[in-house]
Amino acid sequence: MNASSLDDDNQSGAPGASHTSSAARMPEVPIAPRVQKIVVAIHGIGNQLHSDTVRSVASRFGARYDPPLPVMPLGYFDIAGVGEVDVRQLDLPPGGPYTAEQRAFYSALGFAEVYWADIPREVVKQDDTLEESKAWGLSIVSRAQATYMLNVEERKLEPADFSLASGVVEEIVETVAVMQSLLSVAEKAGIFKFDLAPMLRDYVGDVQLVADFKQHRDTIVFRFHRVMERLVALVTARCDCAPEVYIVAHSEGTVISFLGILQALSTPTVTDPKDGKQAISTAWVQSLRGFMTIGSPIDKHILLWPKLWEGMTLKSEMQGEAVTQSERPGGPVTLPSRIKWRNYYDFGDPVGFALDTARAYLGHHGCQAFEFEPAHDIGFSRYWMPGKAHTDYWTDADVFGHFIENVVLGKNAAKAPENRRLRGIVSTAIPYLLSFALHLAAVFFIYKAVTASSDSGAGGSSTAPEFIYLTRSVFALACLLMGTTVAARIPRLVKARGARRTGAWLRWRIVALAAFAAGALIFWFVLLSGVAAFLASPFADLLHRDDADPVVGKAVFVLAGLICAISGWVAPRKPRVGRRILVALGALMMVLIVGVRLWGDLSGKPLWPVVLGGLFFLYAWWLAILIFDLAFVWHRYVRNSVALDTLRAWREDRRDAQPTPIMSMRGKPPK
Repeated sequence: MNASSLDDDNQSGAPGASHTSSAARMPEVPIAPRVQKIVVAIHGIGNQLHSDTVRSVASRFGARYDPPLPVMPLGYFDIAGVGEVDVRQLDLPPGGPYTAEQRAFYSALGFAEVYWADIPREVVKQDDTLEESKAWGLSIVSRAQATYMLNVEERKLEPADFSLASGVVEEIVETVAVMQSLLSVAEKAGIFKFDLAPMLRDYVGDVQLVADFKQHRDTIVFRFHRVMERLVALVTARCDCAPEVYIVAHSEGTVISFLGILQALSTPTVTDPKDGKQAISTAWVQSLRGFMTIGSPIDKHILLWPKLWEGMTLKSEMQGEAVTQSERPGGPVTLPSRIKWRNYYDFGDPVGFALDTARAYLGHHGCQAFEFEPAHDIGFSRYWMPGKAHTDYWTDADVFGHFIENVVLGKNAAKAPENRRLRGIVSTAIPYLLSFALHLAAVFFIYKAVTASSDSGAGGSSTAPEFIYLTRSVFALACLLMGTTVAARIPRLVKARGARRTGAWLRWRIVALAAFAAGALIFWFVLLSGVAAFLASPFADLLHRDDADPVVGKAVFVLAGLICAISGWVAPRKPRVGRRILVALGALMMVLIVGVRLWGDLSGKPLWPVVLGGLFFLYAWWLAILIFDLAFVWHRYVRNSVALDTLRAWREDRRDAQPTPIMSMRGKPPK
């Protein structure tokens, strides 16, 4: 197939002229078989490869029927650069077990791509434009605080609450860096590969570019218009037919495409932001039939950057199945049918969510151009790994199958992708299990150092427990340590203090106490009496008892854990400060307990194994605290859309958001 250049200098600058001139220049070479449906892929965040997104989309369409069509190499979709436009068809063999209906479906499809990753890539190379992730995140908190102060009159939040949010942002960035180090170990071990830190950097960079830098945003959106206009002209001229266009957008690409569609609905032409002279028609929107968004952050952009969406003339009138943009400047435009919009998001996706705000925005502007009801906003738990869910849509046959059946083929009986309850539970539990595993490692380091140094064969005054007790002892102590961490950290990460002790204050303290009590009870009943007596023997001497009492040994550890846990209730409301105080208290308790336990047992033995074990204990515990904080913040504020719901309440309802009950923090059920 020949490619049509996007950068043709002969394009007319007159409104509405570009479409006609483009069609006139197209060679009248029919595509065989005829393309009637153009599927346009728009990639999301990150340093994307040319044609990779369109290949992923084509592969999912090609796998609709058994046997699936072959996955084609990137070169099959390559069209010699971002300045070219063409469509590629599926490699449908002349034979095969496909029915006539299936062959007709495959034959009618053409695939193309809007590629824009080169624009942020050039900005990143310059290294003098984008803001560092942590500083940019703090500016978002400041923007949220300004929204709250301007819109809410009866305020319950205090400046300290926004300081807490700033601390949480800093901690998230720090924790992601630590998590990336752990994921690198998993990659080297051949378990799996997931670049969490690069994803965060790419997301922050691309969002900055689209949301905050008008010149770059306008350049990207203009490229979107130009590709869409040229594609429709190309297929119309070659096939002598009116094509149907379906957009499949991912991540930040959904924001770009949504902006482009709204502009096309509200204005007859758009102008090149670089020279201000070249104007192209937006008549391509009349060919748009379907819009698929996966992992979309559109709601975030509407709430945090409302000025992006101002100045749109979107009021529509229904005339049977047709939709007319009646107040569009330059004359109304009529769409033969509403644009079928389907949004898909996994509860474990850190970027994509339900698009309630987008739906409210369209309703507020009287826009009926989209068929996008609550039932079309489809959330689920289908992927194992939290975070990685943002990219797992591309391999989900059910997600694409629903869009194909429901939108492309128009079969309204198609079932939405089902919720996979087990995967949702596992996805939720993974970060907490990782945190607990690090608690186990922390206890193991110090426990082995202490028991090895207390070996009776080395002149010690007591007998160390046998090795067979190791697993049970480490598990019991790790449960107590985990309970201490949870009890100390939760008050640092929630709105639970203020001038009045509200229900939230009491609720979260009950949760913290319950977590500590659970850890202490497991420790108390799992730890063997012999091990407890071993740990308590020095304290028996202090209490002038002949025999070590296991109860004393257990009580000492529970008391030490309780002292550390209370630090989270009284420390300043800054996550980093609270974490440092917790670790410092833990170090003090460790030194006291280990010092008493080993007093007199280290005669003639080196001290460095105990010191090294203690350092490993503190480091592993610090990592465990970081991961717990990230997991809790993620599930409390991000996964369950609490932050978005709060912003929506401030901006739209001009009131404080109602606290979300703990037991309802499960995400929206699939519709």
